[in-house]
Amino acid sequence: MLAAIGLSLPIALGLLFVSMPMAVIVLVMITAGAHRGAASFLLGWVLGISAVVAVTIVIADYSFAESESSQTSVWSSVVRIVLGLVLFGLAYKQWRARPRDGSDPTVPKWMKSIDGLTPRKAFGLAFLSAAVNPKNAALAVSGAATIAVATNIVAQQIVAAVIFTVIASVGIASPILVKVFSGKRADEILASAKSWMTANNAVMMTVILAILGATVLGEGLSGLQ
Repeated sequence: MLAAIGLSLPIALGLLFVSMPMAVIVLVMITAGAHRGAASFLLGWVLGISAVVAVTIVIADYSFAESESSQTSVWSSVVRIVLGLVLFGLAYKQWRARPRDGSDPTVPKWMKSIDGLTPRKAFGLAFLSAAVNPKNAALAVSGAATIAVATNIVAQQIVAAVIFTVIASVGIASPILVKVFSGKRADEILASAKSWMTANNAVMMTVILAILGATVLGEGLSGLQ
């Protein structure tokens, strides 16, 4: 179990940082007093990540049960190589989307519609962002595959998956935590965080995705030796 937690931890941390732009939604809802919407968004995110991780582990366990240990090792290595290449592709896409020559960053469409988010819509948006968004889904699949390779004991997989999901969700929960523990200073802190993330999102995502891509790809290639 410790191996499953340790190996999946860097990916969970990567998902934490990659999800930070999505935390802007929670940030805006918190500062606007829409606490139910913020809670719904956090719940949708947690359930979305949990669904991807659970499905991946089940599929991996079934695949491993039908193959020999050598085939299992090759399969897991190939999955990591593919995921590593996907992360590199996403990093390149983020780099191409960065603001040029001091121009203002492009605000995503979903960020423009935050004011109209009801709790139900916030839940749905968060769930889809966690389970369908290529960046988030690729990282969740990679982390789950790592857990499945490290241990085939269901109880240990569940514990590792819960820890992975909690760490991956800290970024989304951070505005709520800031609001709870910072009191009157929270609005100022959250406003500064929103401005910084909006301005530096593309470059930050490029660096994180490239590092994670190199890590996952390297693990996959080493497993083929």
